[in-house]
Amino acid sequence: MPRTKRETYYEILGISRNATAEATTDLYVSQISFWEKLAVAGSSEAKEKILELTKAYLTLSDPKKRARYDAELDFDFVLLDGKAKDPEMEEAYDHYRLGHKKSYQEILSEFTKFRLEMGDTLWVLKKTTVYLVINLLVYAGIVLIQSLYQNQNNVTENDFTFNLFSLLFLGMSVLGYLMFRFYFLPKQLQKRKNQRT
Repeated sequence: MPRTKRETYYEILGISRNATAEATTDLYVSQISFWEKLAVAGSSEAKEKILELTKAYLTLSDPKKRARYDAELDFDFVLLDGKAKDPEMEEAYDHYRLGHKKSYQEILSEFTKFRLEMGDTLWVLKKTTVYLVINLLVYAGIVLIQSLYQNQNNVTENDFTFNLFSLLFLGMSVLGYLMFRFYFLPKQLQKRKNQRT
C-alpha cells in the first residue's frame, strides 16, 4: 500500500538539518508571527500550521529531543520513507514488523544497536587490517634486503642468519598480532564505547 511522504520537522520550519539553534529560533519566530496574523483573521488552516510549527520547534530547539528525532529520521530514511526507492526493502520491513509484533521504538532501538555494533566491528577490522599490512610491508622489506645482499655477495645458498631473522620476525609478528587483537584493541574498543555514552 503506497504511503505519502511525511514532512520532516526541518521541512516544516524550512531549515536544513545542520541549522543552528539561533537560526531555528529566528525562522520559527518569523513564521509564527505570520501565521498568528492569519489566525486572528479567523483562518483554521493558520491554527493548524501554528500547532505544526510549534511542535517542530519544541523538538528541534531542545538538543536531546533533536538528537533523538535525528536518529528516528535516519531510521525512517532507511526503512520507512514514504517514497521508498526499494519496494522490496519496504515489504521486508512490513513482514518483520508484523512477524515480530514490535513497536516502532523497539525496532528503532534494535536498529540503532545494530548500527553501533556494526560500526565497532568495522573499526576493529580496519585497525587489524592496518596492523597486518604494516607487518606484510616490513616482511617484504626484509626479503628484499636479503635478496639484494645475496646478489651483491654472490651467495647462492640461503643465508642462515637471514632465514633465522625472517622466522624470528614472523614469530614476533604473530605474537604481536595476538597482543594487539586480544589485549590492546578490546581496551580501545571499550574507550570508544564509553565515549559514545
